[in-house]
Amino acid sequence: MKKVAAMLLCLFLFSILAACSDDSGSAEGDDKITLWYWNRGLDEKVLEKVKEEFPDVEFVAQKLPPGGDYKTKLTTLLASNNNEDAPDMVLMNIWISEFLPYADKFVNIYDHGGAELEDKFPDWKLSQAITGDGEKMIAIPVDTSPTGFFYRKDVFSKAGIAESPEELQEKISTWDGYVNVLTTLKNEANAYAVSSIKDAFGNQVNKLDKRYFDKDNNFIGDQEHIKEVWDKAIELGEKGLVLGNVDEFSEEWNAALINNEIVGYDGPVWAKDLIIDTASSTSGKWRVTRSPIADGNDGGSFLAVLSSTDQPEKSVEIAKFINSPENQITSYKNMSLFPSAIEALESDEINHKEEFFGGQNTTEVFAESAKNVKKAYKGPQESIVLTAFRNELELVYTQDKDPEKAWEDALSKIERDLSM
Repeated sequence: MKKVAAMLLCLFLFSILAACSDDSGSAEGDDKITLWYWNRGLDEKVLEKVKEEFPDVEFVAQKLPPGGDYKTKLTTLLASNNNEDAPDMVLMNIWISEFLPYADKFVNIYDHGGAELEDKFPDWKLSQAITGDGEKMIAIPVDTSPTGFFYRKDVFSKAGIAESPEELQEKISTWDGYVNVLTTLKNEANAYAVSSIKDAFGNQVNKLDKRYFDKDNNFIGDQEHIKEVWDKAIELGEKGLVLGNVDEFSEEWNAALINNEIVGYDGPVWAKDLIIDTASSTSGKWRVTRSPIADGNDGGSFLAVLSSTDQPEKSVEIAKFINSPENQITSYKNMSLFPSAIEALESDEINHKEEFFGGQNTTEVFAESAKNVKKAYKGPQESIVLTAFRNELELVYTQDKDPEKAWEDALSKIERDLSM
C-alpha cells in the first residue's frame, strides 16, 4: 500500500513539473497579445519582427476593414466595456483626438517611460496623443502626413512661374505670392492648383498653431485666426482661382489631373502614390516643393494600448519597438509610411531619387516639412466644426450664398451641434 501511495505521489509531482515546464516554454494563454490594425496601416514585415523580438509572447495581429468601419468597431468596443473581446493594442488614425476624453480606456504611456519619447518625436505629432491637461499620453506616434506642393514643372516653367522647386517655394511663401502664382497659372496655362474653396480652407487650417478648440475644449473657431482662413478661401473663389466644387481624389479630380486641368496640389505625402497611379502618363514632369505659406500635416496614425489589457508593460514595449527609428525606416521603404521618429526623419536611408518626379528626392521636402509643422491642439469634436464650415463654403461657391451670411450660419450650426 505504501508503494502504491509513493507511486501516486511521484506521478502527482511529475504532472506538476510537466505543467510548469509547458508554461515556461509556451506563448499561449496569458502571454497572448492581440493587435487591431487596418490594411496597409502597419508594415507586416515589421509585425513579423515582433515575434522574433518577443518570443515569450503569442503576438496576434488582426487586420480589419479600414476607414469608418474600423473606427466604428473601436468606438463600439470601448462603449460596451466588453473586455473579453478587446484586443491589447489598437491602431488609431488622425481622429485620435476624438478619443482623448476617454483616456481612461487607454494605458497612460507616461506610466511606462512615455517621458523619454518627448525627445524622439516632433512635439506637434506627440501632442496629438496627449490630453489637454498634459497628464496622459494615450498612444505612440506611427507615421506622419506632412504636406508639400506637387506641381507640373513643364506647365509652371512654360507659364513663366518658376524653373525649380526652390524658386517656386520662394514665390509661394506668402499668401499674396501664392495668389499671384495661381493667377498666372490660370491666365497663362488655363490650369489650376486648387480644386475647391472648401478644401483650400481645410488645408490652410492644417498649417495654423491653433485650430477650433483650446486645451480646455472651449470652442475658438469663431475667432480671427479661423475667420482669416475663411476669407482667404473666399478670395480664391471670387478671383476664379479654383477649378470648381471638386472634392480632392474624387473621380472628377482624377480626370482633371489627367486632362491637365489640375497641375498643382497642396497636399500630404501620401497623395504621392495616388498622383503617380492616376497620372502615370505624366511621369517625369512632376516636382514637389514646400507647401504655400507654411508647412502642414494631414493624416498620420498612432498605436495605443487598451487599459483592459492584462499585459500593459509588455504591450507598450511592443508598441515602442514597432515604432523605433529602424522599423519606421523599414516601413517607409516597404509601404511609404512616412516616419514620425526624428531619428528616422534625419536618416539618409529614407532618401531616394524618384523617376516620376524627374529624379528629385522628394523625401527631403517632406522630411523638412514634418520637422516644421506647428503644434496645434485638436479637440475631440473637430469633425462637427469642419463639416459645418465646409458645407457653408460649398453653398457660397455653388449657390452664390453671401459669404458673411454663410459664416454666421456655420457658427450657428456649430453652436447647436456642440450643445447637443
